[in-house]
Amino acid sequence: MSNNPAYDPTDPRYYDEKDLRAEIERVFSLCADCRMCVKFCGSFPNLFNAIDDHCVEGKYADVNTTKLTAGDVRAVVDDCFQCKLCYIKCPYTPGDHEWAIDFPRLMARAKAQQVKKNGVPWLDRLLGSPDLVGKVATKTAALANWANQNSANRKLMQSAIGIHKDKKLPSFAAKTFAAHFAAERRAVSGVPSAKVAFFATCYVNYNQPEIGADTSEVMARNRVDVAFAYERCCGMPLWHNGDMDGAIEAAKLNVNYLTPFVDDGRVIVATNPTCSQMLRVEYPRLLGSAAARKVAGSVNDPMEFLARLAAEGKLNKDFKTGAGNVSYHIPCHLRAQNVGYKTRDVLALLPDTRVRVVEECSGHDGTWSMKKENFPQSLKWGGRAFQQMAEGNPKTTCSDCPLAAIQIEQGNGKRPLNPMQILAKSYRGEPIG
Repeated sequence: MSNNPAYDPTDPRYYDEKDLRAEIERVFSLCADCRMCVKFCGSFPNLFNAIDDHCVEGKYADVNTTKLTAGDVRAVVDDCFQCKLCYIKCPYTPGDHEWAIDFPRLMARAKAQQVKKNGVPWLDRLLGSPDLVGKVATKTAALANWANQNSANRKLMQSAIGIHKDKKLPSFAAKTFAAHFAAERRAVSGVPSAKVAFFATCYVNYNQPEIGADTSEVMARNRVDVAFAYERCCGMPLWHNGDMDGAIEAAKLNVNYLTPFVDDGRVIVATNPTCSQMLRVEYPRLLGSAAARKVAGSVNDPMEFLARLAAEGKLNKDFKTGAGNVSYHIPCHLRAQNVGYKTRDVLALLPDTRVRVVEECSGHDGTWSMKKENFPQSLKWGGRAFQQMAEGNPKTTCSDCPLAAIQIEQGNGKRPLNPMQILAKSYRGEPIG
């Protein structure tokens, strides 16, 4: 018999505690018989240890998930950081198998019920408001960056709000990308090769606007007409921390904002894979609306968009410098969107460039790794990525995810470039790596 789990907030069973418990027991029992995903995060070791603890000695095949306590389940839920790797690897996912297992969505549902019952913790409210934080911090960038780098202040931050004192945090820019774009928009003369709406993301807007500037330059060099299309965060921090009401509100606002760009024939280009994951995959499931599906159908990762231009014979291949040996980290949330290895394919067009793909999680995953209880674990789970990115002493390292880049820098001392930075440097004839 096929299963029909309540994985989306639009399902009336979503907040039913008994239904959730039954689904947890069903999925946990199936996972206990498989155990393929034990290496991805702390959730699975926690689960399997708890199950084994409740088994009669010598009878570990007699799995009985009804014995799991609320504390056992909470330990599994809290250690899921939504990397999606278990979903990517699982052969029993919805649409592919009658068991219909979607472990990350089950964890998200459990967390949503926790929040519905207990409210949103203060730290999650703070981390779920990147636009508010960004607007304040960019106006006082020098002070904000000093505070984030001062050891005494970081100890205070850890004790007062729960952000780990050793976690490397993004710097804030003194000028947002929105201001940069308004002042230096690159107009395309004649008929453009394509039109995009640039969903620049909160990170690019407030923290690293140079990625946005390089993306705009690359698009201009390919005769792409670019409209700035960022108004608010995609809502990922809200979704990840179980605040589904907040995530739904963010989705509604962004769908309403982005729909006119889609109606104008523009492709929505989002610079962060987690943000494109929200727009393309989560919005239709959060809202269940035709408008959300319409917006989702127009979303592209930047390198996915450029690969499409290349396939149509429209990509400007006047690359002047190469990147040498490149270690390319493909982010988990890009893999979850199943778009293929478009960054690898486009970078391979540069002269003297050889790309090696690293398919390991950095362990950052949104805001999860920033919390004092999670940061040490995040370094553990990112360890394989740190090691593989440094193997062979590559000239250039690269990741589509700017937060993964910070985590990799924390792990091995070298921050990967964004692929749009690499392309912009090559077009300009600047050294890379």
